[in-house]
Amino acid sequence: MVPDSRAASSHHRLRPLNEPQTVLVEVDLEGWPVAVTLRNRRMAVQQILDCWRIDDEWWRERPVSRFYWQVALEDGRSVTVFLDLIERQWWRQNY
Repeated sequence: MVPDSRAASSHHRLRPLNEPQTVLVEVDLEGWPVAVTLRNRRMAVQQILDCWRIDDEWWRERPVSRFYWQVALEDGRSVTVFLDLIERQWWRQNY
């Protein structure tokens, strides 16, 4: 159990979980990932494990429109990357 510190809570102490990070992704002619660069190391995509699209919050100033891919890389690692369809930027989503 954590003792009550009586300290006032602050938004500065909070941080978002699983914040996406920008990533370099190479794609084929159809726009599907063929390689992902992680920590300055290019790794080929061995297999597309899953893909899906999310369109949400269309009523807000900044709607969400993304295409996700879960891919298996050549080192055996499985990662999820997405393309922000509004800003045309690639991101890696950590879980």
